[in-house]
Amino acid sequence: MNEWQAMLVMVGLFALRCILPLLVTIGLGYLMNRLVDRWEAEEETARQRAPQPQRAPEPAVVTAIRSVPCWLMNNCPPERRENCPAFRERGVPCWQARQRVEGALPANCPDCPRYVPGHVTT
Repeated sequence: MNEWQAMLVMVGLFALRCILPLLVTIGLGYLMNRLVDRWEAEEETARQRAPQPQRAPEPAVVTAIRSVPCWLMNNCPPERRENCPAFRERGVPCWQARQRVEGALPANCPDCPRYVPGHVTT
Protein backbone atom coordinates (compact mmCIF):
# COMPACT_ATOMS: atom_id res chain seq x y z
CA MET A 1 0.00 0.00 0.00
CA ASN A 2 1.34 3.39 -0.89
CA GLU A 3 0.99 6.59 1.10
CA TRP A 4 -2.10 7.89 -0.72
CA GLN A 5 -4.01 4.68 -0.32
CA ALA A 6 -3.15 4.54 3.38
CA MET A 7 -4.29 8.14 3.80
CA LEU A 8 -7.59 7.42 2.00
CA VAL A 9 -8.18 4.40 4.22
CA MET A 10 -7.53 6.51 7.33
CA VAL A 11 -9.90 9.27 6.14
CA GLY A 12 -12.55 6.65 5.32
CA LEU A 13 -12.22 5.05 8.74
CA PHE A 14 -12.40 8.49 10.38
CA ALA A 15 -15.60 9.23 8.47
CA LEU A 16 -17.10 5.90 9.52
CA ARG A 17 -16.07 6.41 13.13
CA CYS A 18 -16.94 10.11 13.66
CA ILE A 19 -18.79 11.78 10.80
CA LEU A 20 -21.35 9.04 10.07
CA PRO A 21 -22.71 8.89 13.66
CA LEU A 22 -22.87 12.69 13.71
CA LEU A 23 -24.91 12.72 10.49
CA VAL A 24 -27.21 10.00 11.85
CA THR A 25 -27.75 12.02 15.05
CA ILE A 26 -28.54 15.20 13.09
CA GLY A 27 -30.95 13.27 10.87
CA LEU A 28 -32.76 11.74 13.87
CA GLY A 29 -32.99 15.17 15.50
CA TYR A 30 -34.55 16.62 12.36
CA LEU A 31 -37.08 13.79 12.15
CA MET A 32 -37.97 14.14 15.84
CA ASN A 33 -38.57 17.90 15.38
CA ARG A 34 -40.90 17.19 12.47
CA LEU A 35 -42.76 14.64 14.58
CA VAL A 36 -43.14 17.12 17.45
CA ASP A 37 -44.41 19.79 15.04
CA ARG A 38 -47.00 17.32 13.73
CA TRP A 39 -48.12 16.42 17.26
CA GLU A 40 -48.46 20.10 18.17
CA ALA A 41 -50.51 20.77 15.04
CA GLU A 42 -52.81 17.84 15.86
CA GLU A 43 -53.20 19.08 19.44
CA GLU A 44 -54.05 22.60 18.25
CA THR A 45 -56.63 21.20 15.82
CA ALA A 46 -58.17 19.09 18.58
CA ARG A 47 -58.21 22.10 20.93
CA GLN A 48 -60.02 24.21 18.32
CA ARG A 49 -62.60 21.47 17.74
CA ALA A 50 -63.26 20.89 21.44
CA PRO A 51 -66.29 22.74 22.78
CA GLN A 52 -65.47 25.65 25.03
CA PRO A 53 -66.81 25.29 28.57
CA GLN A 54 -69.69 27.62 29.30
CA ARG A 55 -69.52 29.70 32.44
CA ALA A 56 -72.62 29.66 34.57
CA PRO A 57 -74.37 33.02 34.68
CA GLU A 58 -73.74 35.00 37.82
CA PRO A 59 -76.56 35.40 40.29
CA ALA A 60 -78.27 38.80 40.20
CA VAL A 61 -77.14 39.53 43.75
CA VAL A 62 -73.46 39.17 42.85
CA THR A 63 -73.94 41.36 39.78
CA ALA A 64 -75.68 44.01 41.91
CA ILE A 65 -72.90 43.93 44.51
CA ARG A 66 -70.24 44.36 41.84
CA SER A 67 -72.04 47.41 40.45
CA VAL A 68 -71.88 49.26 43.80
CA PRO A 69 -68.60 51.18 44.22
CA CYS A 70 -66.38 49.78 46.95
CA TRP A 71 -66.07 53.10 48.78
CA LEU A 72 -69.83 53.02 49.31
CA MET A 73 -69.79 49.37 50.40
CA ASN A 74 -67.00 50.07 52.90
CA ASN A 75 -68.37 53.45 54.05
CA CYS A 76 -65.06 55.18 53.36
CA PRO A 77 -64.82 58.79 54.56
CA PRO A 78 -64.16 61.46 51.88
CA GLU A 79 -60.55 62.08 52.98
CA ARG A 80 -59.75 58.37 52.60
CA ARG A 81 -61.43 58.25 49.17
CA GLU A 82 -59.15 60.95 47.77
CA ASN A 83 -56.08 58.78 48.39
CA CYS A 84 -57.70 55.55 47.21
CA PRO A 85 -56.65 54.22 43.76
CA ALA A 86 -60.08 52.62 43.30
CA PHE A 87 -61.77 56.01 43.70
CA ARG A 88 -59.41 57.65 41.20
CA GLU A 89 -59.63 54.83 38.61
CA ARG A 90 -63.35 54.24 38.44
CA GLY A 91 -63.22 52.42 35.11
CA VAL A 92 -61.53 49.32 36.54
CA PRO A 93 -62.49 47.09 39.48
CA CYS A 94 -61.33 48.37 42.86
CA TRP A 95 -59.08 45.37 43.57
CA GLN A 96 -57.42 45.73 40.18
CA ALA A 97 -56.74 49.46 40.66
CA ARG A 98 -55.17 48.77 44.05
CA GLN A 99 -53.09 45.95 42.61
CA ARG A 100 -51.71 48.23 39.90
CA VAL A 101 -50.74 50.98 42.34
CA GLU A 102 -49.59 48.88 45.30
CA GLY A 103 -47.96 46.14 43.20
CA ALA A 104 -49.76 43.32 45.03
CA LEU A 105 -53.30 42.23 45.69
CA PRO A 106 -54.47 43.43 49.12
CA ALA A 107 -54.99 40.60 51.62
CA ASN A 108 -58.74 41.21 52.10
CA CYS A 109 -59.61 41.29 48.38
CA PRO A 110 -60.03 37.53 47.72
CA ASP A 111 -62.76 37.40 50.38
CA CYS A 112 -64.71 40.30 48.86
CA PRO A 113 -67.73 39.60 46.60
CA ARG A 114 -66.43 42.22 44.14
CA TYR A 115 -63.24 40.22 43.51
CA VAL A 116 -63.19 38.27 40.21
CA PRO A 117 -60.03 36.14 39.94
CA GLY A 118 -58.46 35.66 36.53
CA HIS A 119 -59.72 38.89 34.95
CA VAL A 120 -56.64 41.09 35.23
CA THR A 121 -55.99 43.66 32.51
CA THR A 122 -52.98 45.94 32.45
